[in-house]
Amino acid sequence: MAATIPPINAIAPRPVASNTFLATVSVISGAIALSGFDWSRRRCELWADPISVRGEVGKFLAGLRHPMTSSANMAKPATSARRVEISVSDTQTEKVLAPQVVAPSLRAQVVAIPCVTVAFVMIAAVLVAMAWPLQRYETAPGRADLVGSRLSIDDSQVEVYQPERGVRFVTALGTELNPLQSFMGWIDPFVNVLTCEERFGDCNPTQSREVQLGAMANAKEIAAYIALSYLGFDATFQEGPAQVAGFDESVCPSDAPPQRACKVLAVGDVITSIDIGDGPIEVTVISTLSEVLKNAKAGDIATLEVTPITSDGSGALTTVEVELIESSDDPTRTLIGFSARDTRTVQLPFDVDFDTDQIGGPSAGLSFVLALIDTLTKGELVPPQGVAVTGTIQDDGTVGAIGALVQKAVAVKKSGVKVFLVPAAQGPDEISAAQAAVGDTIKIVPVADLEEALTALVKYGGDKVILPVKQG
Repeated sequence: MAATIPPINAIAPRPVASNTFLATVSVISGAIALSGFDWSRRRCELWADPISVRGEVGKFLAGLRHPMTSSANMAKPATSARRVEISVSDTQTEKVLAPQVVAPSLRAQVVAIPCVTVAFVMIAAVLVAMAWPLQRYETAPGRADLVGSRLSIDDSQVEVYQPERGVRFVTALGTELNPLQSFMGWIDPFVNVLTCEERFGDCNPTQSREVQLGAMANAKEIAAYIALSYLGFDATFQEGPAQVAGFDESVCPSDAPPQRACKVLAVGDVITSIDIGDGPIEVTVISTLSEVLKNAKAGDIATLEVTPITSDGSGALTTVEVELIESSDDPTRTLIGFSARDTRTVQLPFDVDFDTDQIGGPSAGLSFVLALIDTLTKGELVPPQGVAVTGTIQDDGTVGAIGALVQKAVAVKKSGVKVFLVPAAQGPDEISAAQAAVGDTIKIVPVADLEEALTALVKYGGDKVILPVKQG
């Protein structure tokens, strides 16, 4: 199983200003005049004393509450009382007259027109920036959340010890951005803004999502197997179906023949039968394909029945023809030409589940293992200062490299924990960059396998694992 869209002399009419625009300018001009604001005298004072801006804005808004009409040159004094107040004590009538309103000066209008124009332009630019499709994607700090809140164990068949602190797993964000968000990402030192091709290779976000969700499902199965095996429980793998996880670019160039696997199959397809000329053979597990392909050679046409299975459910059964290819590593081997997803499931003595919702990728594998061990043993595996963990996990307990280490380190810093276990496989340069991003507030500890991770937790104050006594 392999790894892993002119009329001539035409004269344009003279532009006519919008009535709404002119009305708006007039309103603002009137407000400025009513507020008594003298731009030529006060602009330097405002720059020198920013606090006074608040008072000037208050005057400006007061003018807006009682604006003049756009056609008035000079408002006439009120000829009737605005309100009549009758005193309870002497029943005397008091008339209050409206204040005299002064028309906006030419200078005030000259200031208001460009201000309103700039405001309209800025609002239009922001709206366009929020809606314009750009196809940019972020890699940004996510969250460091407790695994325990997503872990469920059937405690009717095993003793469960809920930890007080708990292991945290770390995520990074990878959502699509609009132009405004892209700009904000570009100026953020901890956010990478990527093109569609940089983010997904062949710019297929839907396909990439299915790959990542499949990787997470596989990571949970392996984590349960590793943790329970370490604690002495019976745990075994059961082989799964032949499902397409992706295609190697070396065997699927852009000019690949039309019957190459990458042209007729899709990520998520499950191969249910294969016929290389001797009749269809049912495929229930992936090893069946390997056995059938031993009798085929490169260039042969294989007829496959496939059922697409994605996170949205199963599709209709289809039949496709694929030209078989030669393995680049072993000329004697014949391949269909796709990377198979690891569909093995683990058989456990009791039910274990991680609710990861729509989180994809295999990087939480090590954190899942440690959280399971912590929940199934007495004591506190996590030291008092808290621990976040990232890294894939293999069948033998080896910890593998992950992506977006710097962004995940920043997410850990925001969570408040002080120890961050990372894969030693990241290399010293990437680990140093992550440490520089968070300073000395977090201790980043590289680990190569499960044993090193457990040792590091004890070193920083966690309890040593005591293997549970088997029930029955």
